[in-house]
Amino acid sequence: MTIHDFWQTLQIRREADFLVLPGLTVTYGQMQSLVLRWLARFDALRLVEGNCILIRTANEPAAISAFLAALLDGVVPVMQVPDTPDSRTLSVAQLADATMLVADEQADAAPLSTELPQVTVARIHDASLEGAEGPRDLVPGLPLEAAARAPRLPTDPDGPAYLLFTSGTTSSPAGVQITRANLCANLTTLSRLFGYDAHSRIFNDMILAHADGLVQGPLLALANGCATVRAGGFRLGDLEDWLNRVRQEHCSHVITVPTIWAMIDAYAARDDYFEAPECRALLSVAAKIPDQLWTRLETRFKRPLFNQYGLTETVASATYAGPHPEMGARFTVGKPVDCEARISSQHGECEGELELRGDNVFPGYWRNAERTAETFTADGWMKTGDLARREPDGSYSILGRLKTVIMSGGFLIRPDEIDEAMVRHPAVRESATVAIEDEMFGEVPVTAVVCATPVAENELTAHARAALENQKVPKRIIALDAIPRGDAGKAQVRKLHDILLAEMASHETRAADAGPANVAAEVIAVAADVFRVDPGTLTLDSQHGEIAGWDSFSHLILVMEVEQRYSIAIPANRIAALRTLGDMVRTVEELAR
Repeated sequence: MTIHDFWQTLQIRREADFLVLPGLTVTYGQMQSLVLRWLARFDALRLVEGNCILIRTANEPAAISAFLAALLDGVVPVMQVPDTPDSRTLSVAQLADATMLVADEQADAAPLSTELPQVTVARIHDASLEGAEGPRDLVPGLPLEAAARAPRLPTDPDGPAYLLFTSGTTSSPAGVQITRANLCANLTTLSRLFGYDAHSRIFNDMILAHADGLVQGPLLALANGCATVRAGGFRLGDLEDWLNRVRQEHCSHVITVPTIWAMIDAYAARDDYFEAPECRALLSVAAKIPDQLWTRLETRFKRPLFNQYGLTETVASATYAGPHPEMGARFTVGKPVDCEARISSQHGECEGELELRGDNVFPGYWRNAERTAETFTADGWMKTGDLARREPDGSYSILGRLKTVIMSGGFLIRPDEIDEAMVRHPAVRESATVAIEDEMFGEVPVTAVVCATPVAENELTAHARAALENQKVPKRIIALDAIPRGDAGKAQVRKLHDILLAEMASHETRAADAGPANVAAEVIAVAADVFRVDPGTLTLDSQHGEIAGWDSFSHLILVMEVEQRYSIAIPANRIAALRTLGDMVRTVEELAR
């Protein structure tokens, strides 16, 4: 498999579905046309092989076509989530020497940088796709002119295919450099193991700026000439519609993270979403799926479930567990396939840091020789930072992290990125973030701050939202008189964890003891606590999308908090109907009778 094969597939499969979105299907031929339009834009800006471009847009046809155009032309694409703060985008642009930015159209918004050429595209859901004279342009804002040339199709396997910047400090993000050889190696492995071919339809609604959403979605589809199906983003209230797309679109593989699988297990109304004969496999990625959840899903949905383990640095996956002769045992992260794994230990024990080596393992961090040297052993093995055990059958089990990162719902979060953002608040003198265990998300970030003057938690949360991507905003920001530190000045993580856990429990007790007498006021109080906003800003008409912090994950937390507060279980069909806080109040009043 080579980059040339990708271009050939775009040409040969012209009439076949490539990208299936709600209300919109993009064929291979349409995607090829978009690629040629991007090439014309590259030529207008005199981009050459090795230049970097940043892609930060919610318009998925725009994001994917820009990425593919860059990949095929030797330009290095950098994908970011649409809500990436400007400060981080600028830091990444400077580190990557970006020559172009693809950004969403925003009313009255100034360009992010006067020195960075910007292609402004309209969000796909901000305009009707059907105009008076037929279908509208898939990427409004991108000039219609197409390049007269084909993409350059670079042949150097060691050249960069793309960069993904993992969670790091805002001023010093870490750029994972994936080569063309890395990408093609992992796509080849995934295609063989899971039986992808031109007839496959991959249901993957994960974020495109994360490795599993990008690689195991549009790139894996392109490698096999098949379709990737997306659903517009996961929202708990739309769970049934989200799941029904699997059958409606005849999907063969369903890929998501353990947190979403847990929500499906807890709130899905039916058991038949995956029973169509073409639906062959359920895949869990980004984190280890809990053993009991694994068993429940296979028993309930009558389909094999596979667990993949990998890092951004391994393209997508490195070890695999599930019912396949090359994979490892269930309830582990499996065995390495087409790469090698070993345990690093002083005396040959079965437990230690997991290390990986293979064609899918990246060569190093973008222009960061020091961090690259720290990540690899002298004999060329990559240190994963995961404490692991090698089982007798050759499978590996992850025992914990050696580094202070937080894995929340499949997202990797570095505490120092949160702390760096928090100390930019004028009242915050110190900040320390730790992982707190969470039943649904595995872990969530909780931040302790020391303030020069009293500051409301809602204000601190608003500050965090302005500086961080949504999934990195701490669940709680708790002001302490002092952060426990050791002799070297480092925060004592275990002690701080226990202090914050006690503070959270005390807060919940006080809220329960002093809660308002009527259901409406109490639901608003719970919602304000979950979303970290002033209760005065909420009404019974407040709804998803209007309130900062009210996203699909916090919606789930609100449901769980209300269920716990009133000792009720809200049926899945009722959750789908919860659009406003008034809906929640009426549901509580009916179920609590």
